[in-house]
Amino acid sequence: MANKLAITIAILVVVGAYLYYERVTHQDKHVLAVLDGLMSVERENPLLGTPKVASSFEVTIDYVVDSVQLLRSMRLDPPEEAKPHDVVKSEKELLETFAFFFNHSAASSRYVENKDLFHDMATKSLAIQGTRKVVGGSGLQIGKRLAMEGCHVLVAADSTTELMKMLPENISTIGSLVDNDDVHLLLEYPAHLLWGKFKSQRANRLVLHSDEHNPYLRSLDKFQGKIQEFSPNVLVVAGLHMLDNFPGFNDGESANILNRLSSFLEAQQIPIHFEMAPFHQETFFDELLQYIIPYASSMGMNEQELPNLLSKLLYGNVTVVSSQKPRVAKVLDLMRDVYKACKENYKMGKKMRQLTRLHVHTLAFQAILTTKGSNWKNTKAAAAKASLTATRFVCGSKKIDPKKSKLFMDDSFSKSIVPGSPKIVFNSSSPVSCWDEHDYEICVAPVLVCTQVFQTGGGGDHITAGGLVLQI
Repeated sequence: MANKLAITIAILVVVGAYLYYERVTHQDKHVLAVLDGLMSVERENPLLGTPKVASSFEVTIDYVVDSVQLLRSMRLDPPEEAKPHDVVKSEKELLETFAFFFNHSAASSRYVENKDLFHDMATKSLAIQGTRKVVGGSGLQIGKRLAMEGCHVLVAADSTTELMKMLPENISTIGSLVDNDDVHLLLEYPAHLLWGKFKSQRANRLVLHSDEHNPYLRSLDKFQGKIQEFSPNVLVVAGLHMLDNFPGFNDGESANILNRLSSFLEAQQIPIHFEMAPFHQETFFDELLQYIIPYASSMGMNEQELPNLLSKLLYGNVTVVSSQKPRVAKVLDLMRDVYKACKENYKMGKKMRQLTRLHVHTLAFQAILTTKGSNWKNTKAAAAKASLTATRFVCGSKKIDPKKSKLFMDDSFSKSIVPGSPKIVFNSSSPVSCWDEHDYEICVAPVLVCTQVFQTGGGGDHITAGGLVLQI
């Protein structure tokens, strides 16, 4: 009897091992096929010539730090309550804010009004092993990636001469010289990490800043004077979240700054891409809708910023967090709604420029919508390029290792959450799905999600640039 039991157990172990091996092997082959398919599209669509791009605003020095190690070094324990504070004024508010976004694993940014607290965090960040000090800021990050891909880039930069020397040769800078660069702390955390009673759902970060220069856009005047001479193919506007909830402004000051920027955008005859960000202040978002978004012919955003924008467009309020792993169908419906809302505003004369491109980047996939007959080309290639850029940046390597990647996309997805909507069957050897609807085209590409995260902060900016570079 004992021998039969032992033989049965041995057989079950062998069968289990075989099934596990088959499953793992199938997953590995699936990932490899998707990688080959994406890279094939990228190879078939190289960048032609040397496009010129003007990119603005926000230039920083980023400290990329392990969030939990930093809090431990400061002897700060997890709080009892997790809730977001628009402006961080104390250690208690810091912990509650971090706990909230850590638990939801939503990327966000917060201004630290307590200068002593911020300085202490910055000092302790540099003392932690593994902390990296890198050039950052949305406008500069987008410009840097475009330069890496072969573009000639002009960046609006309020920065030190030391920072300018750290940039690639094909980036030109214009702006105000400052004595010290603004510093941002990128509090990174991996997926499934326990911190007190809170647990992260995915790898992400909370960005803390206490800027002195970026919110004022002082480089705008010099940037405006240089644009005509530079003659770019596209103008990128980013980094405006630095004005959101900035306590240094007097009443109406942010509106005055955006109004100046609006006059500059109105005079441009080239496509304008606006990169969304985690905007939280209701009145500031209203100012964006009045002064900036009407001039955008292209917009880029993540899975948090898309529903936030739609909520503001339709209902006049902002959302704090949304699903970190939204279904493809849900994202596509939100994109259609944003496109429709902007188009209706344009027809009614409320919008100065027609929106012809939307790029939404999520953890699991890239989705790009472009108007038929617009200046934006190569939508399929752009989706593939954005996907590969996401993996390369987050893993910190130009070469993608399929063993360090996994797919979150299902074998098929619906085009809409409306019952009866047609489905797209995922083809790993031809992974980018494209189709026409009404007056626009939609392309969806899966992302090979990096399992050994090097950095998440700045990822959205690089992904946006990766998608943009092949559509200029």
